[in-house]
Amino acid sequence: MRAHVELIHEDDYIWHVGELPYGEGKVRERRLSVDEEDGSSSLSLDFPADWGRGGGVPHANTEFYVVSGSLSYGGTELGAGGYVQVPRGVPMDWIKVREGSRVLHWREYGDCGFDPGARRWADAVGEVTVVDANRMEWTEAPSVGPLTPLYIKLLHRDPKTGFYTRLIRAKKGWTDHRLAHHPCYEEFYTLGGKMAYNFGDIDDGTYCFRPAGVKHGHFIAETDIDWIIRSDGELINWYTTEEWVKWGGHAENYDDHNHDHLPVISTLPVRSRSRGEWSGDGM
Repeated sequence: MRAHVELIHEDDYIWHVGELPYGEGKVRERRLSVDEEDGSSSLSLDFPADWGRGGGVPHANTEFYVVSGSLSYGGTELGAGGYVQVPRGVPMDWIKVREGSRVLHWREYGDCGFDPGARRWADAVGEVTVVDANRMEWTEAPSVGPLTPLYIKLLHRDPKTGFYTRLIRAKKGWTDHRLAHHPCYEEFYTLGGKMAYNFGDIDDGTYCFRPAGVKHGHFIAETDIDWIIRSDGELINWYTTEEWVKWGGHAENYDDHNHDHLPVISTLPVRSRSRGEWSGDGM
């Protein structure tokens, strides 16, 4: 299980040698969040020189999102906003990344293992997804309550589990005073903009991994702001209002007698030095 990470700024983290086996060139990584039990990882990659790897089969559900620079997948050139998703056990094509590029990389339900030139696993499910988010339109997301809308671009969704990766945009002035929690985990990386909320200020390069059940809220978008967000299941917003003395409150749209719906008491989250002290707001 991954720790509750909220908030960290990636510039506070050190660089490691990138774990992308059988690649040629130079890559380094910042480890935003790691599950040491199964190898699942959320990583920020930097390429001090050109890097590439031939085709093969990854041992984990694998995703790449281009923050800046250029990535080529099987001959398809992707700039900022380019996205590639490969299910575990499904063959992926060759990949090349140009010097100076910044790429977000996720591995889910497996480690960095990679079998060059291997065939599709017998139990593999799904196919490779390649998306240029710049060619997609923003769509209004459904909301509960009298709030201004958020906007989304859905990059990938597993039709069986509901696991999704999407871009989300909040316009300047978007706000929600309620505390929310979810039956699934939620993580985000901030691509641009600024927002204040209960765990601290969110700006470019800010990251969070929030396990299921952790309450969060009091959002105020100080500028237009964009994130890439992932969850390991269908995201349901259960809201708490009129909260009292750090813990408790009125269950607005979930069953406070159903143990599976209740928020969890969060331990102190992992924070990086530039995020400062946390008041405990939201507990």
